[in-house]
Amino acid sequence: MRRDRRRRPIAAALASGAAAITLLVACTTVTNGAPSSLRARSSSTPAPGSAAPSSSPPSTPPTSPCPAAYAAPDPKRPKVSLAFTFSADLATVRGTEHLSFTPDKPITELIFRLTANTLPTVAEGNRIVVSTATADHGAGRATFTAAGADPSTQGGLLHIPFAQKVPAGTTVTADIAFTITVGAESFDRFGRSGDGAQRYSWIGSGQPLLAWERGFGWHDEELIRFTAESASSEAMDTTLTVTAPGKDTVIMSGNPKDPPVAPGNRVWRSRIAAARDVSVAVGPFAVSDTVVQGVHLRVGAYAPALRDALVPEFQRAIKELAARFGPFPFPSLSVARLPAQGGGIEYPSSILMLDGSRLVTVHETAHQWFYAMVGDSQALHPWLDEAFAVYAQHLVDGESEQPGTLQSPGTVDKSTESYGDEVDTYYFVTYDKGAAALEEARAVAGAPKWDAAMRCYVNKNAWRVANPSDFEAAMKQFPKSIAVLTLAGALP
Repeated sequence: MRRDRRRRPIAAALASGAAAITLLVACTTVTNGAPSSLRARSSSTPAPGSAAPSSSPPSTPPTSPCPAAYAAPDPKRPKVSLAFTFSADLATVRGTEHLSFTPDKPITELIFRLTANTLPTVAEGNRIVVSTATADHGAGRATFTAAGADPSTQGGLLHIPFAQKVPAGTTVTADIAFTITVGAESFDRFGRSGDGAQRYSWIGSGQPLLAWERGFGWHDEELIRFTAESASSEAMDTTLTVTAPGKDTVIMSGNPKDPPVAPGNRVWRSRIAAARDVSVAVGPFAVSDTVVQGVHLRVGAYAPALRDALVPEFQRAIKELAARFGPFPFPSLSVARLPAQGGGIEYPSSILMLDGSRLVTVHETAHQWFYAMVGDSQALHPWLDEAFAVYAQHLVDGESEQPGTLQSPGTVDKSTESYGDEVDTYYFVTYDKGAAALEEARAVAGAPKWDAAMRCYVNKNAWRVANPSDFEAAMKQFPKSIAVLTLAGALP
């Protein structure tokens, strides 16, 4: 996620322990097709200007081999079928979710995060109401816990309890029906703008999100008190169906074909081989479809001029980032430029844009590698995607953090929830100090060697939920760089 803010002098930022700097808010990215359609080509292309050999990545120690391509998604990953139906005025979305889930630890319940009930999101007129939630294996009646949600809602966590403990390796299925109310225009995952024939609506993280991490268990952290991410989602085999008024166009995760124009409603469908979340935008978009390095790029905007300005920026971002981190992770990228202001929010293979700047474009595209493919717990370790996206954006545009950022107060590897209401501190430490630590670590190690190790980290952790220990293991050959990251509080 990237949120645009004016830069203040660094001295003022250090005095307050935070900086309201230009920030990007990231989202999720999704793909269509079976798991084999995910991009797992060799990632040996060197970064522009890098001294790395063009034929293959630099060698790594025998004890830590570098995979030649992205790891494949877990064959035991959850499967989810989502359906959203937008009302004629785009103010209400009725949804259903069917889940098939095989936990790697024994469980006594299912837990889902209801991000639409976050305090600032509800204040803007949004919310989710779950009408039914059932599961097999003798599951009982669903319950809710507040978990920091707005008190006028059902709560922030949905629980479906089992009568008895379900052993690890046992497949569980669940079905949930819900209704989302979409509020007024705002910089958030949910919003609605315009009227008459020129009205738009968008949702992201709209469905109840399964809160499981393999090897960890349930993420039952409280919802956060400001606009940012706090999810921890496995990459899931996802089917997405969206029903919307026939005169509108849908821009959504995956790469659906546009159905023929017809009176009444139209239906869009996509299959996403490995997605942690989805986004959907509906409205009379001006659309452009192009192909860049084999990736189907769809850009829809509320004005043709804005569309035409964004297309080359996203083409550039895909090319530049792929040269540094490996092939674009998905067969497609869908971008919706919305009539609201604020920044951008990333989702697997899709982006909600509330800004048209190059900075936001590169940042959100970088999230297709860091969060969409190489996942992380946005609740516990948000720097693993936000700092990495800022770092990537700086590499592409030849920028760096302001002097003094790395020496400023704050622990980089800190949970989102722990910031309370201190949104500026969260953005400054998680995004900017985290990026400054990565930039200094790269400088200490030497750019070519560091870039090669970064590619190994991406390949090895593709489609997983990575943790700081995974990044430390990938970079342990650079003890001075580890010291930099440890001093910044990015590593323990």
